[in-house]
Amino acid sequence: MGFWIVLILAVIQGLTEFFPVSSSGHLVLAEALLGAHARLALPDSILFEAAVHVGTLGAVVTIYRKRLVRIFGALILWTRAGFRRKESFDDDLSYAGWIVVGSIPAGVVGLLFRDVILRAFNSPSLAAFLLVLTGIFLLFGKGKSSDSGFTWSAVLLIGLAQAVAIFPGCSRSGWTITTALLLGIGFSRAAEFSFLLSVPAIIGAFLVEFQLSGESLTKDLIVILFVGGIIAFVSGFVALKLLLRILKHGNFYRFSYYLIPAGILFMACFYYL
Repeated sequence: MGFWIVLILAVIQGLTEFFPVSSSGHLVLAEALLGAHARLALPDSILFEAAVHVGTLGAVVTIYRKRLVRIFGALILWTRAGFRRKESFDDDLSYAGWIVVGSIPAGVVGLLFRDVILRAFNSPSLAAFLLVLTGIFLLFGKGKSSDSGFTWSAVLLIGLAQAVAIFPGCSRSGWTITTALLLGIGFSRAAEFSFLLSVPAIIGAFLVEFQLSGESLTKDLIVILFVGGIIAFVSGFVALKLLLRILKHGNFYRFSYYLIPAGILFMACFYYL
């Protein structure tokens, strides 16, 4: 039974991480319905959620590996040049700066409000409500098709959207990509930046939760985290490839047609449970 619960949760994470439907929200709802924390002896933390997010992060690194190599290469060249900017690597260096600035809001919120976030991850009714809110927000991105470049203010606003999406039910890709669309940034650029922006956020969240788990870590738990991460990577890779095709047709907002009724249904479900 335990293996099948891990399989179900990891597949849910992988399939929903990149679609704007909130993987964390779906995990919270699925865990509540399956009684996962009790059956898997998971600690009262978001360590499992963080671990399967690392799995889907592997899909981001695999698909955007060329861009990541250029970014890290630019940082190395920058240090070798005595921290002087040069035209040959300036664009990738700016991109690295955008990721750093965009990551600050989520880092601050995650550290200062961890207890509040932890309580939110134990509230399936709140996750269901935030699914509805996310669905409504997606509708604001309908018909936005311009393709302006990034500015520092736009990067900060996208970072604030990622901070909001720490809460289960608020899709990280949904909030960041829609915010980018509202700022006039095109689908392809918005998607790439959104997914690369997740790299430091997910790694940071996992390291914090792993360290705080302390004595709760057992061999069985480590196996659960590892298996869950691998399954999430495979399903996440498939989902990300599919989403990038969908984005080309500008149908991102249509996920709201699922989120709003699903959120209302789950709210009703947990109200009567």
